Amino acid sequence: MAEYKVVVEKDYLVFASGHFITYTDTCETLHGHNYRARAELEGDLDANSYVWDFVTLKRVMRRLVDELE
Repeated sequence: MAEYKVVVEKDYLVFASGHFITYTDTCETLHGHNYRARAELEGDLDANSYVWDFVTLKRVMRRLVDELE
């Protein structure tokens, strides 16, 4: 059985997140981490021979990452 998938992994799908941890008597220094988002969808092909519309998936991923910035 054939397996089909579409993957979106772009340089602009990046966001940063900052945090610190507080302990009983001290507080960790505020610091952050950078994350790269990636989507991988698998499934059967539709009538247009798509697993999912690649252009739509890129737009959705961009919107989600933009909300995290």
